[in-house]
Amino acid sequence: MRLLRLLAGLSTVLAAAWAVDNGLQKEVTWDNGSLLVNGERVIIMSGEFHYQRLPVPELWLDVFQKFKANGMNTVSFYFFWSYHSASRGKYDFTTPGKDIQRLFDLANEAGLYVIARPGPYCNAETNGGGLALWGSDGSMGSLRTSDETYHRAWSEWIAEVGAIIAKNQITNGGPVILTQVENELQQTRYDPENTLVKYMIQIEDAFKEAGLIVPTSHNEKGFRGKSWSTDYNNVGGAVDIYGLDSYPGGMSCTNPNSGFSLPYTYYQWFHDVSPSQPEYLPEFEGGWFQPWNGFFYDQCQAEHSPEFADVFYKGIVAQRATLLNLYVAFGGTNWGHSAAPVVYTSYDYAAPLRETREIQDKFKQYKLLTLFTRVSQGLTNTIMETNGTGVAVDSSEIWTWVLKNRESNARFYLAQHNTTSSRAITDFSITVSTSGGDVTVPNLRLAGRQSRWVVTDYSIGNETLLYSTAEVLTYGIFDHPVVVFYLREGQTGQFAFKGSKNVTFSTYGAKNDIKTAPTGNGFTYTQAKGSTVAQFSNGVLAYLVDIPSAWTFFAPPTTSNPTVQPNDQVFVFGPYLVRTADVDGDIVSLIGDNVNSTAIEVYAGKGVSTISWNGAKLETKKTAYGSLTASIPGSEDREISLPALTNFKVADSLPEASPSYNDKNWIVANKTTTLSPVKPLTLPVLFSSDYKFYTGAKIYRGYFDGGSVTGANITAQGGVAAGWNAWLNGKFVGYHPGNASLQSTTGTFSFKGANLTAKNNVLTIVTDYTGHDQTSTGPAGVGNPRGLLGAQLQGGSFSQWKIQGNAGGENNIDPVRGPMNEGGLHGERLGWHLPGFDTSKWAAEGPVTDGVKGAGIKWFTTSFDLDIDQDLDVPLGIEVDAPSGTIARVLIFMNGYQYGKFIPHIGPQKRFPIPPGIVNTRGSNTLSLAIWAQTEAGAKLSTLKLIQYGKYQSGFGFDKIDGKSLQPAWEDRSRYA
Repeated sequence: MRLLRLLAGLSTVLAAAWAVDNGLQKEVTWDNGSLLVNGERVIIMSGEFHYQRLPVPELWLDVFQKFKANGMNTVSFYFFWSYHSASRGKYDFTTPGKDIQRLFDLANEAGLYVIARPGPYCNAETNGGGLALWGSDGSMGSLRTSDETYHRAWSEWIAEVGAIIAKNQITNGGPVILTQVENELQQTRYDPENTLVKYMIQIEDAFKEAGLIVPTSHNEKGFRGKSWSTDYNNVGGAVDIYGLDSYPGGMSCTNPNSGFSLPYTYYQWFHDVSPSQPEYLPEFEGGWFQPWNGFFYDQCQAEHSPEFADVFYKGIVAQRATLLNLYVAFGGTNWGHSAAPVVYTSYDYAAPLRETREIQDKFKQYKLLTLFTRVSQGLTNTIMETNGTGVAVDSSEIWTWVLKNRESNARFYLAQHNTTSSRAITDFSITVSTSGGDVTVPNLRLAGRQSRWVVTDYSIGNETLLYSTAEVLTYGIFDHPVVVFYLREGQTGQFAFKGSKNVTFSTYGAKNDIKTAPTGNGFTYTQAKGSTVAQFSNGVLAYLVDIPSAWTFFAPPTTSNPTVQPNDQVFVFGPYLVRTADVDGDIVSLIGDNVNSTAIEVYAGKGVSTISWNGAKLETKKTAYGSLTASIPGSEDREISLPALTNFKVADSLPEASPSYNDKNWIVANKTTTLSPVKPLTLPVLFSSDYKFYTGAKIYRGYFDGGSVTGANITAQGGVAAGWNAWLNGKFVGYHPGNASLQSTTGTFSFKGANLTAKNNVLTIVTDYTGHDQTSTGPAGVGNPRGLLGAQLQGGSFSQWKIQGNAGGENNIDPVRGPMNEGGLHGERLGWHLPGFDTSKWAAEGPVTDGVKGAGIKWFTTSFDLDIDQDLDVPLGIEVDAPSGTIARVLIFMNGYQYGKFIPHIGPQKRFPIPPGIVNTRGSNTLSLAIWAQTEAGAKLSTLKLIQYGKYQSGFGFDKIDGKSLQPAWEDRSRYA
């Protein structure tokens, strides 16, 4: 063992000597094989996480522990400028959901490296692509260029956020190992005078000025360009490590047989564009988003399938990728108005970790790869020895990738169908090269959408697998090597030990037919249901497990180092989740979650005799082969009582429609010029951003004189799916329901039947909002105006316009919930959604029993209590529906947070998850609904109820969530009426 460690240390020294650094630090270096962190090669298996989309800091650790438990060693963060800066020159990095120092600390606690992506532009289907919304009035200049106006704007952001990131770099003892410069910015010209080249240089200089010295990266948008690589036409602006994003799966929510096509061109692409660097995919398909009027994620079964992970993620590693970030690994929720118009409230994304924080089968399957790459040092520095149809196999239906380690005889073969979407069952044999000569192994099978690793000269401590067609899940070094193999039930595996002769074995557990192989001097078996243990006379202990058993296997580290060595872990079979492990004397202490009471098996090495689960010592038995077994509790017998949502109070949330409404405190909209690159259709300018109202609904009151006006023409723009309504002197006169394909909508309506007066007629218009655009939406991205683009009278002209939006405009009067939570509806401005607002004088009506009569907006509020046991994780949500044909807009507020937007005539979302901390699982809650009926038919709900997604006995400590700090109570807002 000492010799192995000396050789490993020598290999590390030699690798570090050949590696490249950026001249600013030596903690993170690289070559064509992989990153080296502190001189040690590592395969980065990362997941994208957006803390903005989960504004409960305690739950960040919950997500990070689930990433780590499923084999990831890194988390990638976007930092959205829009979330932290409500107005020019002001930044918030301290309120709970924006405390990014805490974010870094929790990532460190979970044992994860961090890839930091501060923009300034992010995309990410977030409002304005992450650009500060105070620049949506055109004041930021020419976006994503070297324009000096834009330069001045974003430089301040990078200085502010960069200083915090810099303190958390690995060079300062923190977790940050990479920083990304901009995002998906395609290099269109290889010219040092090009504005994009200058822009990239500006950002890189700003990173350095902020103290960011770890390597930089970028994110190429698919196979659309060859941008910013030092190895390809570098005229300036190149980053240290080139990155390519890719979403090749083709999300189909109607036909599970469509899409599912993995390109076999990644290796060649990187070979051409960045041959001196490791292959990095900053965004590889963890799922895909769905638009308004699209599908809900639960319908998209192909994307949720564990087959996706088995084919796509193995397939990209087999093409030599050693830095892989799944976008997204956890999506979260577009609460408030944090979404760009291209998505609705949910950002579940069909990600491996569901929006409810539940582990999908796709994540369980991905874990079989991440735990393999974690201990497979041979994969960190390979050459592509060969690849192609029929390579090393006897079937023309199969494509094989063959990677060879540069420093040893270790090889990694991956067999996939030529057509990755194939559901064919294909039997084949494979001929592999080993240090002992070529070996042909028969009886392999690909059962449809499946990939299979075959390894040769694969070290497992002081023993080496000469070859194995049983897939290696992982191995550990305890008092002897323990290796875990997995196969689908009924499939055949074969393996042999290098240099070992006359090896005998004993088996335990599920009945299995393991026997000496007729060829290759090894052992062969057909995978049985469950788990079999084979104890070999050379000291190796092998678990032979089927896929369901592999999904319940965990290898929790006993170190906080993100790079986990084979001797820094314990093995656990059985639970839903193992978060952490610790060995102290003869006790192995596990913290985790479980669904149903189950047996647990732990391999922790010699001297350990007792299992502790979530702080309780268990009655522990020892098996004949040295593992420990016990029983752990589940949640199946734990009763959860969810109250009915009744006892609502109601108030009118559109008093502004009345001609007698007092709007003396409103802003007069009288601008005749605008910085926006989009010109108004009429004057005065009615773009809401010009008056510092950025998010949510806006309300306009246009005054005119004369009784001969016959109608009006209105053009509004609130983002796709946004609609609007108009009232003249209190009478409903027109609307547009919104359209999921139209950015702006126009309506012409008659004033026939309205009571016009000689003086001071008032046209009240309420415009909805689905976010500011990303730069991919022309003509101006985030600068595309919101509110009214134009308003004309037929037979007259407006004498004055007034506008009202969210309370306080850009003053961010509720900094905890942040600058995007509220819009300009009457109830929002007065804080009716906030805990503690007094509704005792309101009438008793309900959103299901009564609803809204005619076109209008009503506000419904109730309260309810929950008492969920503190050792349970019970993901909750609100389910709503409306009668067919209802044309309406519904906002759902929980304890002051707008956590759902339901548009029944557009859809698709009807279920809205709400995390603990936003909903109080042990205490009182305030629920508000704003129902905006867009037609005279009115609107009410047919369904409104609390729902439970799952139930998990947990040692996480959900009772420690500080809901009080997240839920500031109501204060008087009458000045914003």
